[in-house]
Amino acid sequence: MIEFTTYFIISQIFMLLAMLSDFASFQFKKKTYTFICFAISAALISAHYFLLGKTTAGIIVFFSVIRFITCIYTTNKKFLYLFIILNTLALVFTYQDAFDLIVYSGLVIIITANFQKDNALMRRMMMIGTSCVIVYNAIIFSPMGILVEGLFLISNFIGYYRHYIRPKKHS
Repeated sequence: MIEFTTYFIISQIFMLLAMLSDFASFQFKKKTYTFICFAISAALISAHYFLLGKTTAGIIVFFSVIRFITCIYTTNKKFLYLFIILNTLALVFTYQDAFDLIVYSGLVIIITANFQKDNALMRRMMMIGTSCVIVYNAIIFSPMGILVEGLFLISNFIGYYRHYIRPKKHS
């Protein structure tokens, strides 16, 4: 039986707020604006995981805030490796159950995506990583987590279509 504690309710409210930032994120073609939205969302999502007692996910997503800000300024692969190492250390020192591996895997894919110079490739990789996070949120029972990440995935698909698939009209 799921308990709807104050922490659970607040965690779901944080995810609702993150949803606004997530939805906006992929509607921008300029990566700077996309990453600012990602950083805001990641801060809220990290707090959501901590409130649910999911320490590994909370720490890994907290590192995302720093990563997104870093990605505004550089795609240097040294930072890619730094963030993968930080996330791996977080997993090793806070591992609680096998499901932590799902969120870790999804975020390693997303980390790798963030350091791509090719915006279209970044978006495709983000779709894969986000799908892993959706599975994780389903397993830990975070309805707003599923909704937010699902909308994030849909927003990414829409943005990808608008910017890379839709035929351009010639005037």
